[in-house]
Amino acid sequence: MTNDFQESLVSLATDIKTQANALRFNSLVSFAYTADIVHRYLDIVLRKYAITQTSFNILHTLITHGGIMTPTELSKGVFRSKHAITRAVDSLEKEGLVAREGIGTDRRTRRVAITKEGLDVIKQAMPYRQEVSSTAMSCLSEQQAQEFNATLRQLRKHILKLIDHSTGQGGKQL
Repeated sequence: MTNDFQESLVSLATDIKTQANALRFNSLVSFAYTADIVHRYLDIVLRKYAITQTSFNILHTLITHGGIMTPTELSKGVFRSKHAITRAVDSLEKEGLVAREGIGTDRRTRRVAITKEGLDVIKQAMPYRQEVSSTAMSCLSEQQAQEFNATLRQLRKHILKLIDHSTGQGGKQL
């Protein structure tokens, strides 16, 4: 390594460390790391039931929105790309957990509907969902959990507005 390169590396490392000490930056990075860990934990738990987070979220979203949605609505509802939704719906359809239905005479326009089997999978998972969430959040008091939920909701709404402002394609406000 050249001396100039080494000096640039040390200077940038110092800048990064200084920035990391800023409360808001540190909080966002910490939140992102925590979210990654939570996703990993959920992947491990859901693997026991042979379902992915995206597939589980699609089934949950379908149930909470009347059982039928378009892929675009699902994409916004679970905040995944249309391509990821298509792959997940293909998998769920092969398992018999959802079915695609046509809308009108346009064969390109389809809706995704949860099946009885899909309802049964979610119904059977309800006790495990409660157990997993209780276990994961057991380090927080009831008041801390309520405050945490309110803070997450506030942050989510704000970031979705930022996305909407940046791309013109904001997600559904959760």
